[in-house]
Amino acid sequence: MVNMIFCLTIIVLSLGSASDASLIFDAADVQVTPGESLTLSCGVKQEFILCFWDHEDGRSFQVKDVHSGFHPGMRAPEDLTDNQCGIFINSVSVEDSGKWTCRVFLTSGGELRNTKLVEACHDPFIVVGSECLYFHEGYTNWTTARDYCRSLSNSQYTSDLATVDSCEQLGDIYQHVLIEYKPVWHWIGGYDKNEEGSWHWVTGGTVPRSAPFWYPDRPIIDTSVNCLCMQNSTGYFYDYGCQHNGPFICEEFPFTV
Repeated sequence: MVNMIFCLTIIVLSLGSASDASLIFDAADVQVTPGESLTLSCGVKQEFILCFWDHEDGRSFQVKDVHSGFHPGMRAPEDLTDNQCGIFINSVSVEDSGKWTCRVFLTSGGELRNTKLVEACHDPFIVVGSECLYFHEGYTNWTTARDYCRSLSNSQYTSDLATVDSCEQLGDIYQHVLIEYKPVWHWIGGYDKNEEGSWHWVTGGTVPRSAPFWYPDRPIIDTSVNCLCMQNSTGYFYDYGCQHNGPFICEEFPFTV
């Protein structure tokens, strides 16, 4: 087990007056005019598991994907020695004004600690982020995995395959996989078996379709890939054939689904 430290750095950006089109980055007291470049830095020097930059408008960028060139207009800073979780924006736009939050997951010795508190989970569920989850290491297809999750329900809670509705929750789950298991994909509770291209959770909600939830160029229109998993190397959503066998994640819900 390792100790997971939640390190939060917030950079606040605000628009200037009507006569001043500059963006004010008060964390570093730097003015940047739209069209100029900008480096966002957490100042992280230690070993880290993964980093995210979240914007208040809902956008979220996993730093390793920025550094790998997944996001046009962003790249790694030239000097990563003191900026391991930094990103470089080639041309700042007015839309980039607002609050940016850097979420960094560091590793050190000791026990794994949760960054949020939720009501006590029932065995075999454990707290991961703000949810009660159970990671089943046995390999099975999506339908059998869902049947197993639902069999864990009792009079106190209902269980089903896990749902993921926020970037933060996606990061929490993938971080747990990296810490506790080798990188491996997991079935979760999304599907488009009823209508091709219309992705829904087992709870009835709609699976997010915006970045950064999905692996690049997914999902695809293909009636042979109707079930949702978390991809092994990135943790992103990936549409996959329901008949394939893999581990899965169950979630405990305090209500009937």
